[in-house]
Amino acid sequence: MNEILKALNNKALAGSIFCDLEKAFDSVNHDILLSKLSYYGISGKTKSLLKSYVQKRHQRALITNSLFNLNTISKWTKIKFGVPQGSILGPLLFLLYINDLSKAIKYTALPILCADDTSILITSPNSNQLHSDLNIVFAQLNKWFKSNLLFLNFDKTHFIQFNNASKCTSVTGINMKMNK
Repeated sequence: MNEILKALNNKALAGSIFCDLEKAFDSVNHDILLSKLSYYGISGKTKSLLKSYVQKRHQRALITNSLFNLNTISKWTKIKFGVPQGSILGPLLFLLYINDLSKAIKYTALPILCADDTSILITSPNSNQLHSDLNIVFAQLNKWFKSNLLFLNFDKTHFIQFNNASKCTSVTGINMKMNK
């Protein structure tokens, strides 16, 4: 809010891309996550513990047919992707996974990361520049998400432009369906 108000008070335009990731917690690649832990200086016993926490998990399915009072249980399968949802560590591990997103945006944009909710704020002096900046940043976002095996839900990813009440401008031509 502070950055938006600062831009509007300075007679600039502000817009934000609100990203929705498809199955964000379920899509975390363990190898990528572990390499990022090393990058952030997490090593030794702590890294071994986290590695065990994400890589040594298994799951199976139970199907119940109450009409015939039958249960079918699948075989145990190793979980190859994802961090546990509903756990204390799940959101933290996901934030470590996406923390380098800000380095991928080589433009004047402010990423706001909160677990799997990712927003990008962009401010520009005029409508044409805002339009151009948004398309550049959106392309950079897409590239980073793909290289980290995360995918945007384009139907739930939205752009909003913030304006003063006395001044209303429209930004058109934002390519939100890029690289689908």
